[in-house]
Amino acid sequence: MSLATHRPPFVSIALLACGLAFACGEDGSGELGGGAGDEVGETQPGPETTEGTETSPGDSTDTGAEGPAGLEFVPALAGLWTGPVTMTPLGAFPTMNMDLQFVDGQVLFSRADLDAANSLRFAFSVETIAGTDTLIYRNGGYFLGILRDSRTVLVEHEGVAGEGPASYRFCALDGGCDYIDALWEFDDAEHLVLDVKVKGMQHVYWLAERVQTRPVPEGLPEGLESQGAGDAPFPEMPSLRATVTWMDPLAMPGDAWVLLSKQDCGINELCDFSRSLLTTVEAGAVSGELLIDQLHPGDYKITAFLDRDQNLAETLFPGTGDGVSLPNGPVTVAPSGETTTTVPILVEL
Repeated sequence: MSLATHRPPFVSIALLACGLAFACGEDGSGELGGGAGDEVGETQPGPETTEGTETSPGDSTDTGAEGPAGLEFVPALAGLWTGPVTMTPLGAFPTMNMDLQFVDGQVLFSRADLDAANSLRFAFSVETIAGTDTLIYRNGGYFLGILRDSRTVLVEHEGVAGEGPASYRFCALDGGCDYIDALWEFDDAEHLVLDVKVKGMQHVYWLAERVQTRPVPEGLPEGLESQGAGDAPFPEMPSLRATVTWMDPLAMPGDAWVLLSKQDCGINELCDFSRSLLTTVEAGAVSGELLIDQLHPGDYKITAFLDRDQNLAETLFPGTGDGVSLPNGPVTVAPSGETTTTVPILVEL
């Protein structure tokens, strides 16, 4: 898949950190009832749907099964999903990649980053809201260095994800559907749409395709357990500290990029990657350090770029004078703690 047709979200993620994170206000200030950071505001009772159909957290609209409704939705989402994002307050973006994998067998999590100050996170888990175990969709991340975090609860669903057309509607824990109304719709097991409205206005439309599968722990979805009373922190995850090095000092500030993927990526045909990150380095530097946080453990392929003229986000391809590492260097992220690696830039274009 060529880079021209499958663009990395170099610029998009910085904007989507606010445009997709429901926590952002209309002015991008990030105001929300749940507050900022991993600690959210006071837990509220379940919301009512916008058309007056009262639905308490944990209720199912189409089955009489005991326990939280819609649990099959969570394992059905496991995988690397990618696709264009449109109809946001900030415009349209050609691609967003989200690698949804399980953490501790209980929380389905993905994160995308531009740099240390801008990121986007999705998480799905069961939490106990107003005494009832409920499926939670958690959304947020860093925008301009400020941490956003909002929780939505499943209020209704139709069909069964992974078995045909299905839909799952989540609304804000604090503010209900009138504040955040997020609809996940499956066309089939490999294609979905995330359609979000905030305060009744169109906010996000993500047309996504699963391009890689990810393992699902045994015993799910029945084995999903409550992670807390509506204030559970994200589970502990490992990180990767990558140092990109090069020989000639920079004549002016530049950007160092790292891409992580599960399969080989060619320089001319960058593949669907799991995570990416950039850091800006000052004139005279011969290295740049990047910390990829909240990373799923395991084996990855790593490729680095030195973008001397800082235009990779626009050109989508390294140009004359830019540097490239040996593609697809192996790196294994340990199950916990911080893994370190050095990625030398070997070729100058």
